[in-house]
Amino acid sequence: MSTLVIPCLGRRITNGNPQYLHRHPNGQLLIQHSIEGIFSEEYDRVLIALLEEDVKEYHADKIIKTELENYPIEIVILESMTSGPAETVYLVIRKAGITGSVVVKDVDNYLKIESIPHGNFVAGLDLNVWERDIHNLRNKSFLILNEQENLLDIIEKKVRSDVICLGLYGFNKAEDFVKAYEKLNDASYPISKLYISHVISYLIGYSGRVFHYIAVSEYENWGDERLWKDMQRDYTLYFIDLDNILGKNGILSEQNRKKLSVLQKRGASFIGYTVKDEEYKISALNVLQGAGLQFIKIIYGCPYSEIKEIIASDEELERKVIEL
Repeated sequence: MSTLVIPCLGRRITNGNPQYLHRHPNGQLLIQHSIEGIFSEEYDRVLIALLEEDVKEYHADKIIKTELENYPIEIVILESMTSGPAETVYLVIRKAGITGSVVVKDVDNYLKIESIPHGNFVAGLDLNVWERDIHNLRNKSFLILNEQENLLDIIEKKVRSDVICLGLYGFNKAEDFVKAYEKLNDASYPISKLYISHVISYLIGYSGRVFHYIAVSEYENWGDERLWKDMQRDYTLYFIDLDNILGKNGILSEQNRKKLSVLQKRGASFIGYTVKDEEYKISALNVLQGAGLQFIKIIYGCPYSEIKEIIASDEELERKVIEL
């Protein structure tokens, strides 16, 4: 039995709704996009933990079940806010009667892993190979690894290594998590707020459990206001305007225009490009006419470096395309 748990209690209210109910620029609910990169049909259950207040006020359970109808979703409702993520997972395990292995995934980011790991593991990111800046590093958990890429320890909110934890954890046995949490929750342990990292650190140091490190191939985070805005800016909409040829000749269908309008209302911005040189207009026009769904793929967002692959593979043509 394998269970995926998505805690949604540490939520922020953005524009009148819990953030996990907002939409990613690709159109999905953020909670769906959060699951997408790590989901596997090997999971027997997918449990989403919701605060009772969110169910009553925002109908979060109904929205999630409707939008994520292709996932084996079960909603676990907790009556009050917990002290932290470790308590949330503990209560979900007990309330839902989880047995066997359990995987826990934070709801405020997207991760892509090549294959679904099993047993005890923690997913992370090596800052030495990641090309983009990471915001607010001091708020991360840091992984201490040995040469075999097994965890020696996980340190909360202190810079101790070049590898950060990304909020995806695996436990071979749900009962290991329960026992460790109950032990750490004892008054003899001076921990004011229990994180999942504390549970893992205890299992490594006192129970002799081995946790493997799992590297991610893609990472996107919207965990605070700045990251949310940065993520939206990354999904800029692109269109190619060949001196208004697109508008005059109706190359962009009415269906695609509606998609553009919907995405624009979700806050995405437009950047236009035009081809100045007459010699290259026909080539670019042919590419656009034959692009079909590829053209929509641009609209959903890709960096400028990929625009030339859509316009043409010819580097000379790429140099003729300039920003309006």
